[in-house]
Amino acid sequence: MKNIKYLVFIAFFLGGIRAQGQNGWVRKAKGFYSQVTLSTFSSKDYHSTDGTLFNAGSTFNSRALLFFGEYGITDRFTVVLDVPLVMLNRFSTTETVGGVGNIKLGLKYGLFKSLPVSLEVDLEIPTNDGINLSSAKEPNSLGIVEQINLPTSDGEFNFWTTLAASQSTSDGKTFGSLFSSINFRTESFSHQFLAGLEFGHLFFDKLYLIGKLKIQEKLSSDLNQGTSFLYGEGTTFTTYGLTSMYKLDSHWRVVASFSDYTDLIIARRNIYDGFTFSLGVALEY
Repeated sequence: MKNIKYLVFIAFFLGGIRAQGQNGWVRKAKGFYSQVTLSTFSSKDYHSTDGTLFNAGSTFNSRALLFFGEYGITDRFTVVLDVPLVMLNRFSTTETVGGVGNIKLGLKYGLFKSLPVSLEVDLEIPTNDGINLSSAKEPNSLGIVEQINLPTSDGEFNFWTTLAASQSTSDGKTFGSLFSSINFRTESFSHQFLAGLEFGHLFFDKLYLIGKLKIQEKLSSDLNQGTSFLYGEGTTFTTYGLTSMYKLDSHWRVVASFSDYTDLIIARRNIYDGFTFSLGVALEY
């Protein structure tokens, strides 16, 4: 049962680590934004499906190289691409395994010419069947080297719909966004609802600081019991974080962020709890 609980976090982490800020702005025609990020997570604290906290003993560690990009086809349509290029997963008791995460490809549409409100539709494409076995470093008491599945893809298609709205002050230095999303899952998984807000400010014309808060809730009480532990079925949470972006010049930025979980709005269930740290570079035209 303990090994099964380890699997719960993996599938959640596949989506959670990749979460990008949602806002109502779209790119101008031929304008683009690209970001490459290194991200790291480590935890042995597991919240069960009823919210009970357990110390799992073996610590889970994950490292990822992530790519996110946006390109303006027109002044109203923006293409969005989100790809975990490399994901390396292991427990303190297992070997490291790696692979490519789910590819998220979407189209974002500005609903109004003068108001930053957008509707985004994304297709999340699995890169494998969700099986990626890692061997234990040491044999068990029977002399058998056990294996555990540490997937980098959940093996299912997801269809996302996101509505977002943003506003800024006249000088553009202070801004905020609200969004809500529904993840329509396949393979008999229950659908998910996400919502969040961001608030940021530009300091010294160089440094953006952005605070973030997000919730996730399941949309069904009838969960897929056959694979519920494997892919985070029934996972709920409240997460908060801070992102800083420093402008090196008119095009290049350095980005750093952290996030953590809390029971502030939606309780932590079916999830490992810990900090996620990331550092990256971005290019914008």
